[in-house]
Amino acid sequence: MNKQILLKTIIFTLGLFIISGSAWVMRDAIAQMITPTQAGITTPNPNTIENVTPAKAGVPRQVSYMGRLKEARTLMNHDYFALASNEIAEALKQKPDYIEPYLILAEIYLRSGDVWKLENLILELEKRFPESQEILVIRTRQWIAARKFSEVLEIMNQSDNLPPELEFYKAVLLALQNDHTGAREILKNLQKLDVVTEAPIVSEDGLLDPYEGERVLTSDVAVKIKELSIVYEEFDNLAEGKNAHLFAEMAKVLATYNEGTLARELADTAIKEDVNYIDAWILRGYAQMLLRDYARAELDLRHAYELDPLRPETQYFLALSLYEQKKLDDAALFFEKALDYDFEFSAEVRWKLLDIFSSQQKYDQVIELYRDLLDYDTESEKFISAIHTAVDLLKEPKVALEFSTILYEQDPSDVMAANVHGWALIANEKYIEAGQILEAARIIDPQNPRTYLNLGLLFEEQNKFEDAKRYYKKCYELGKDNAEYNSVVNLAVDKYNQLIESDQRPADLAAPINPPSSP
Repeated sequence: MNKQILLKTIIFTLGLFIISGSAWVMRDAIAQMITPTQAGITTPNPNTIENVTPAKAGVPRQVSYMGRLKEARTLMNHDYFALASNEIAEALKQKPDYIEPYLILAEIYLRSGDVWKLENLILELEKRFPESQEILVIRTRQWIAARKFSEVLEIMNQSDNLPPELEFYKAVLLALQNDHTGAREILKNLQKLDVVTEAPIVSEDGLLDPYEGERVLTSDVAVKIKELSIVYEEFDNLAEGKNAHLFAEMAKVLATYNEGTLARELADTAIKEDVNYIDAWILRGYAQMLLRDYARAELDLRHAYELDPLRPETQYFLALSLYEQKKLDDAALFFEKALDYDFEFSAEVRWKLLDIFSSQQKYDQVIELYRDLLDYDTESEKFISAIHTAVDLLKEPKVALEFSTILYEQDPSDVMAANVHGWALIANEKYIEAGQILEAARIIDPQNPRTYLNLGLLFEEQNKFEDAKRYYKKCYELGKDNAEYNSVVNLAVDKYNQLIESDQRPADLAAPINPPSSP
């Protein structure tokens, strides 16, 4: 990857479409921006900025224990399991004797399917917290993930005092055995329990749990119980409800809450009840994707497509399964089909297509997608790559200015939009206007390193090299300790050092034809 590409295409994680009759509604689509790190300086120079190399990831942060856990959950819910695990590791450094970080780590291993790490973690928990019922919950979920349903039910039936979360899983397993009376009774009793509303209190003396010893539900479990109960209630109100529909609706709920194995099993049961039930095929395909079995997901979704080739949600999920297998040409084909059939969430499809076409260097199509996306989204950070593509790859600075003008006029107080617009103005040799825009951005946020980088680019473009160096150095000073600005600082360091090296050579420094990629 070119080191001047400072922001990768936005990658959307999968959001589930919830069945409502035959209509589907997307639960969420979460954008995560990833910024590449620039190359380092190979030869130290006494005149460079403090002899530094570009900033690296992992700048120390002061984050509370509870803050680490919250961030870990957020990352986990977005499928960034490695980053979530890093947060847990930091939390354990602060509070190694608390069980909560281990429980989140177990959830990470369950969702990512890391069987070996999960088993080792359970063994460690059994040593550290031998009295905790949470270990039994994790062990049970491990067995469920391994599809040992009969064994799990047999063990559950031997106890009259299961933790509430295990009671929930027992209800689901009974439903899988067509014992809906037993499942309903368990869900009804669980709904009578109180739901945890207060977080544990962290103090120097330990973790104070206001519900310690009480039989209560966590909010995560409570919502699953409520949703499954609603499924039963709505099914009872259907004049001619069929089992296939009931199992599919239950699969939908469990898939929504990342219970991939059980969702797949329920969808499979629905298919056995009615082999032509398209929703069940789609749900089983989606559950396969939750379990990261993309090849099987593709098979299920292709079958759903054969049953009804006109449903855009089928085309979308099939495209996603192909995308995850790096079958980009086929993925693009089905993403485009979803657009052709008026897929409701067309912006998400366009972001995926943009990612594919960028990797295939189809930059004309990339620009057209960005142009379409401006009708849906004007968040300036998402269009940095569009400006780079227009300026540096297609050599079409006027297109960059077209985009940046729309973004800036949407909100002139947005410092990022101002920087993007300033960059495009520099590329179009509109230096006076660029200076005005960037100076206004500097007044709004005088501590933003990005603005000083672009001011440096502006002055370098005008051969005002001393001013350019001053702004590059200021960018470095403001951003060197903030990981968010790694790429910005790296580019400022590179540019500063290039100017220093040029000063030491007899030849005059020539200004570039177009300004380099600005973050």
